[in-house]
Amino acid sequence: MRLARLATAATMSALSDTAGRAMLASPATTDPLFRRIEEVHQEQNKPYGRILDSGTGGHSLKWLATLPKGAVASVTAVTADASAGEGKGAADLVSVLDAARGDRLVEGRWCVAGGNPKVSGNSFDTVLCDYLVGSMDGFTPFEQDRVFGELKSYCAPGALVHVVGLSPVYALMGGDAYAKLSEGEKLVVDTARLRDACILLAAHRPYREYPPAWIIRSLRNHGFEVLDPWKSYGVVWKHATVKRQLDVARRKLPYFTDEGVAKAMSAQIDEMDARARDTLGTTGVTFGSDYVISARLEGGGE
Repeated sequence: MRLARLATAATMSALSDTAGRAMLASPATTDPLFRRIEEVHQEQNKPYGRILDSGTGGHSLKWLATLPKGAVASVTAVTADASAGEGKGAADLVSVLDAARGDRLVEGRWCVAGGNPKVSGNSFDTVLCDYLVGSMDGFTPFEQDRVFGELKSYCAPGALVHVVGLSPVYALMGGDAYAKLSEGEKLVVDTARLRDACILLAAHRPYREYPPAWIIRSLRNHGFEVLDPWKSYGVVWKHATVKRQLDVARRKLPYFTDEGVAKAMSAQIDEMDARARDTLGTTGVTFGSDYVISARLEGGGE
């Protein structure tokens, strides 16, 4: 491990000599969440070095492929399942990885004995957790409190960890708060509840997002220094945005054990889609927020 860290330090030194602030951002980045991560690296004047995309998907791989080559030493992308969902999205885009510099896509599950991704011995300078914590309930439930401790063991000294997540506004909302929402906001909450109901009736596990306060507390508990300020960005829900969530619900219908319930839920999905088209259209409503929380590990992961 010590030798690996020395090698990483040498690589980072070389990158720092060649990569100025202008080399740490991609002109192609339009996503405000990824743009914020670039801003943090600019503020810290820190190249990306060896990147661990700890819960990869097509969206994050596309962004990583646009980063300035001189600021990236390699990318290791990890998915729990390369055959479905975001994992398949990453597998379909594996060609954007640069095998010549050591990029690779790895399957594995964090916090599972014997199931961890085969990335042992690596020491990463940048760790991306792009909706990783929220997705764990679908793959590794009840282990979310351990994940930052596990990722810490893969961090080089001074590593930056970026956690992207969705504030679970609807999950924290009681009846009184719901009654005060606008029609558009109620539709967003109803869509999330309908989606999760279909996932459960299919005997699958829905994702479980965590609020920023939980993420910050967990990072600090595992020895990370949370960088101020962390930032949040309002989510604009248009008809197309809601439809993507309803499509998730619709794909669960064949797994229902009761055909009558599946038929009733299908009608509910159609009705919700029509409401979204009429209420939200292409303008939409801003409700809830995504966030980016960045943290630094001063010492190593040992």
